[in-house]
Amino acid sequence: MTHRAPLSAGLAVLALAAAIRLEAQAYRTFREEADAIRETARLRVGPLRLQPLFRLSEAGYDSNVYFRPEGGGAEAVGDVTATLAPEVRAHWLVGSSLILTATESPEYLFYAREKGQRAFSNNFSGGLRAFLLGRLSLAADYHAYSHVRRGTSELDRRLRDTRTGGAARLFFETARGTAFGAAAAVDDIRFEDVAAGGGAGDPYARALDRRETSAAAELHYRVFTRSSLFAAAGWTRYAFADPASAWRDAEAIEVRGGFRFPLTGRARGAVIAGWKSFRPDSPERRPFSGLVAASEVYVRLGRVAVTVGYDRDSAFSYNETAYYYVDGRGRAALSLYLAPFLRLDGGVQYGTMAYPEAQTVWTEGGPVLVARREDVQRTFSAGPVVRLAGSVGLGLTYNFYKRTSNAPGFDVRRNFAGAFLTYEF
Repeated sequence: MTHRAPLSAGLAVLALAAAIRLEAQAYRTFREEADAIRETARLRVGPLRLQPLFRLSEAGYDSNVYFRPEGGGAEAVGDVTATLAPEVRAHWLVGSSLILTATESPEYLFYAREKGQRAFSNNFSGGLRAFLLGRLSLAADYHAYSHVRRGTSELDRRLRDTRTGGAARLFFETARGTAFGAAAAVDDIRFEDVAAGGGAGDPYARALDRRETSAAAELHYRVFTRSSLFAAAGWTRYAFADPASAWRDAEAIEVRGGFRFPLTGRARGAVIAGWKSFRPDSPERRPFSGLVAASEVYVRLGRVAVTVGYDRDSAFSYNETAYYYVDGRGRAALSLYLAPFLRLDGGVQYGTMAYPEAQTVWTEGGPVLVARREDVQRTFSAGPVVRLAGSVGLGLTYNFYKRTSNAPGFDVRRNFAGAFLTYEF
């Protein structure tokens, strides 16, 4: 049974905005990538190798679909909800030196009573990878994502955000799998143009719409067959779309490094950390320099599997007086395999959102100035997962989410109970 961390079921989306598009996944050589496609994409239609997938997630009862704060003027609204998401990945291996890939994943968000929250989303990506001169690996991709969700960990409502862009990478691969090279990317991020609420009059689109342009140099040093050391350094430029938000423009420089474990086996994951320097163009705004991380380790011993992880980065705030916040998350998950077809999952996540600048918070009594706002978010989840047949998995989950803040009007509580289904053809 494939292990899946339970924290994703019913969780708010964690969107830590990385300063640069540093490679977060283990590097695969061109030959390894081609072999992985042949192994996993076993359905063939003409020259194409296909990987169909169907997911049914968050099918159950949500006690607070709008994430309304406790003690606010509006009561929490509960509803029955579900997300249906089919997906098809298509690969075309052209000879021994070219791979063409496309992924199409529509998504439907269903609400039983709150019909205005029903929505369609779609994710598309396509790309190519070529092997040149016996050592050079060239990759290029394009993506167009459209989601209706909590676009950042800060947002308390679901709204549509779209991300379109592309990236190019050129790497030199040695005979033993070590690779080094450069990457560049451009990403346009747009949010639904709705008011942030509370009387502030700052729409999400004006505060968050931007273009991110990045470049990085990377080294992946193969230590063992499936393990490698990773180091990267890069630069990112943030340019906001609305002229009224030009003061938000900024640059960042980041250095990261770490170690990646085998992709398969009883121990796998990555320990990656680094240093980020974030510099706003506006001299009146406070810069950020500090630790960033994106780490997760999975270990299985007999019938017990443990996953631990930690992420930390800065992210843009929609609050015009706050500008950005530092988002740090620690998590742990435990899976107990009771039988070949049955396991029991449990997990906890603890995170903080720290705002280095004073911000104005709107309440029913008017604006309130908070010197150093800090939110604490906790999530607990538990439930069984049953393997019905082959790669078909059915899970039941209970998820509890709670946020407390030293700023008025941001305490939120949410319960979710439901099921999820994953079917890999």
